[in-house]
Amino acid sequence: MTTIPQVSLVIPVYNQVHYTKQCVASIARWADVPYELVIVDNASTDGTGEFLSRLNAKVITNSINLGCAKAWNQGVLASQGQVIGILNNDIVVTPGWLSGLLRFMDNKGHGIVSPAAREGRLDYDLEQYAAEFVRRCAGAARSTIYGACMLIHRKVFDRIGLFDEGFSFGGCEDVDFLWRARASRFSVGTTGATLIHHFGMVTQEAIKRMGQNDYPEANQSHFMKKWKRTVRGNWVHRRWDNLRILWRDRYERVRYGHALVERYS
Repeated sequence: MTTIPQVSLVIPVYNQVHYTKQCVASIARWADVPYELVIVDNASTDGTGEFLSRLNAKVITNSINLGCAKAWNQGVLASQGQVIGILNNDIVVTPGWLSGLLRFMDNKGHGIVSPAAREGRLDYDLEQYAAEFVRRCAGAARSTIYGACMLIHRKVFDRIGLFDEGFSFGGCEDVDFLWRARASRFSVGTTGATLIHHFGMVTQEAIKRMGQNDYPEANQSHFMKKWKRTVRGNWVHRRWDNLRILWRDRYERVRYGHALVERYS
């Protein structure tokens, strides 16, 4: 009898095999609940396919790069878990990340949850830093998500559907999904009780090197047609959002010693 895993982790990849190796290795080391790994290879040409063939994972291989939303949907449709993780391949997880996120989801009743993150170069002792971060920030939370790593309960997909494949390559599809989830009365949250490292923009830079530079404008246009506004809204929306983010980050640093999303060059 096949045991259905509690969690399915979906990772779309496009080249950047060295980042994928770090990501998968950290998951294998630190995932502390049963999970299945579903990797969608968007036509990589750098040895990614050979690496994936050696993994204990479901691997979906596309002959062309179908973009982020379509790859996510392929992974979701192939998954079995009641909770589905959507992960970038340029993240590295830390001890207790998965059980911590599941506990946060269960305790708060959220439909979507994310960990805190440090962005930039991985030129520090991540395990030691994460232990200190979690010790200080375990009680901190935000009512938003971090798109590079999010756990989504399957009931969210059952109610609102999959990611909108009208968004190409990457950009806006996570915000669109978040807004649809909130419109359907799902709450979301980011917790300081678990931390990941995120290198940032790795796949997007690879896509730009393909010569695909016009997709951000196309995604913004598609978003505008759906929501009658841009992601960040008009000048008033942007100004208020900037002030809110500034105040939130300062409050978190004063209260906990860290912001829940920290950016380093």
